[in-house]
Amino acid sequence: MMPPDHERGGGPAVEAALVAGVLGLVLTFGIATMRLTLAEATTDHAARAAARLASIQRNPAGAATEAADAARAVFDDRGIRCRTVDVFTSATGGSVRAVVRCEVDWSDLALPGAPGSFTTEATAVSVIDRYREAP
Repeated sequence: MMPPDHERGGGPAVEAALVAGVLGLVLTFGIATMRLTLAEATTDHAARAAARLASIQRNPAGAATEAADAARAVFDDRGIRCRTVDVFTSATGGSVRAVVRCEVDWSDLALPGAPGSFTTEATAVSVIDRYREAP
């Protein structure tokens, strides 16, 4: 004797809710990964811009200021909000080295309400321009 065919109410609805929740998590982490990649690429671009601007300055103080301003401008242009932007420049021989570090909140990387931060760092070297204008 076969058991009576009873409808199990809500089965497809529960499955759809579970699938939607899992897809939402996958989508959120995918967006966060893309934003993280963008933050790292922007840090690299900021380091290159900082090194280049520092390499055309005549004095070290002006080089450090210009490099920091350039790095912050790159982050602003790309929409990456850093808690802190640290720019370190040093001249050795005929080149300038710039190290840019950006601390980004996880909540700004498409993970709303996530605690903590992620730090990206990039280094770039630019040859000092021998033909830069005199001050």
